[in-house]
Amino acid sequence: MVKTSPSFAEAAMGRIAQGTKVLAEGGYEKIFLNTFETGPEERLQNSFACYLSTSAGPVMGVLYISSAKIAYSSDNPISYKNNNQTEWSYYKVLILIRNCLLNF
Repeated sequence: MVKTSPSFAEAAMGRIAQGTKVLAEGGYEKIFLNTFETGPEERLQNSFACYLSTSAGPVMGVLYISSAKIAYSSDNPISYKNNNQTEWSYYKVLILIRNCLLNF
């Protein structure tokens, strides 16, 4: 059986944890500004709680859409191996909108 998403209970607990983090850190816009480099004219347009599908399974985080980029950051650090040591890092994806528009 292939599992493409967490159980309903896991998703609900994840959303509660995410809401708590957002409140503690001052809202989605503040988290966006602290997580990604932004230009002086860049403004956050919207944000969406979501799961990003990865080869290791679904990763809960937030999709941000700003006036200059589409970005994703995981809610929690993800572990990975570096030589024989386990290290932790947030999973981030960044797409500059100007790059998308140039390809059309």
